Amino acid sequence: MSEASARAASSPPSGGEGRDGRAAAIFAVAVLALLTGCIPQTGDFGRPKPNVIDDLALPVAGDAAARARSEPVSTYRMTDDEVAMRDLAWGVVMPPLDEQRRGRVLAELKRTRILPVNRLRLDKANYVRTLISIDYASSRSRYERLIDDVVDDTRRVEPFFRAAAKVAEGDRVRGRALDLMPDVRPDERGKGEQRIAENGLFIAWVRDSFEERLAAYRYALERLTLETPDRLALEAGAAIDQFAAVLGSLRPLAPRGVFKG
Repeated sequence: MSEASARAASSPPSGGEGRDGRAAAIFAVAVLALLTGCIPQTGDFGRPKPNVIDDLALPVAGDAAARARSEPVSTYRMTDDEVAMRDLAWGVVMPPLDEQRRGRVLAELKRTRILPVNRLRLDKANYVRTLISIDYASSRSRYERLIDDVVDDTRRVEPFFRAAAKVAEGDRVRGRALDLMPDVRPDERGKGEQRIAENGLFIAWVRDSFEERLAAYRYALERLTLETPDRLALEAGAAIDQFAAVLGSLRPLAPRGVFKG
């Protein structure tokens, strides 16, 4: 990653959170991660491989950064369902090509909350630009990679939103407990409400990431067809249509914008 890219990715958002020493330290961690090439690797079942930086250092800094932005941060332990949902989301928010180096770093900084999820989104052309830049022996290989990526994402939709539905059910139970328990302390109420809000924001981010991937794949197919026409374009188009259909089958689960099949 270039120094310019690192500066762009790690510069703090405008606002009060970038004005004190704590916020400066938080973003120093982000810069260090970027400049040392801290790109998480894929482990078993598409989950990120465990490592100290991504599992400990960045999340601690990210919680502090999120608080500085007045975003919800709960200190309650994660439920099994919440952990499973976040593991399943990793493959969705992380750009599919290893060569999308800057995007992968940015995704990890957003996942760990050092950067807000709505900051510095990559444009839909990034995927195909990267795909075309890879020196494949055959132009058909780019279509094959596109098809593989689309199929992989299609297979991720239902498992993720099944997990999200379980988390939503847990949050409904949590909300009822907050309403019915007579002796809930203010700090307990705050932690519970913040976790519910955290989960809702996370699920909405992943849903947006699915939609962004769909747009990137459609754009990629158009550009590949212009540059290197091939009959595999029909197969790629069918795969993208199937991805769109699976996403379109989701329905909103009130009241927090959670989705399930």
